[in-house]
Amino acid sequence: MFGVDSHLLISVFAIFLFAGMVKGVLGFGLPIVTMSLLPFIMPIEKAIVISAVVQPATNVFQLISAGGLRKSLKLAWPVLLLLVPGVMAGAWYLSALDGKTLLLLVGLTIVAYSMFDFLGYKIGIPATLKVPAGMVFGFVAGVFGALTALNGWAFIMYLTGLNVSRDTFRSTIALLFIVSGFLISSSFWIIGWLDKSAALLGALALLGAFPGMSIGNYFGAKISGDFFRKLILVALFGIGIMLSLQGLS
Repeated sequence: MFGVDSHLLISVFAIFLFAGMVKGVLGFGLPIVTMSLLPFIMPIEKAIVISAVVQPATNVFQLISAGGLRKSLKLAWPVLLLLVPGVMAGAWYLSALDGKTLLLLVGLTIVAYSMFDFLGYKIGIPATLKVPAGMVFGFVAGVFGALTALNGWAFIMYLTGLNVSRDTFRSTIALLFIVSGFLISSSFWIIGWLDKSAALLGALALLGAFPGMSIGNYFGAKISGDFFRKLILVALFGIGIMLSLQGLS
């Protein structure tokens, strides 16, 4: 189809269907799952592009359903302030890195994310430091988002550090993912990484992600979310090690 191997299309659909299920159960985790699996079937550069392109669309519904947009904007503006220069810096540096280095960076990011989340690591951010902390996390999220498509950990650490409510967390992180995904996708288009084949795979990925999220939402009420989260994190840790080793080989 359109010059893209049918086996690749099926694999991309299946990966995003599974990743959507994880997001449906946990409320987050789609890009960390896709970036753990896509490098096994395609070049790391294309995996980064597809994950970044899909990210904004999958969070629109979450933002609408969670509500509280005005409150989310009050929390998100310090992050958004330096998100743009962070994405620009990451996209500029991206063109200088080879596939092996990117694979290693993605693998190490997945390992670190899995460890911090599994151990329940949290930071505390006083209200007086909300603005400077948000700016730091925004810049870091921009850089890592452009380099690896994995910046959710920075958003999560910022919001949990402020100890926001569950609904506020869901709406604010969805807003941050939408804006960062749009910026990162635009940067990929500018440097020539977002081509027709990547756009096609991104559209197919959405066809898998949306039903996956619906399935995950259904089963999320029937299974232990904490147990499922730990199971996924253990698997991600192992995959992150494998990707890191491939990057070093």
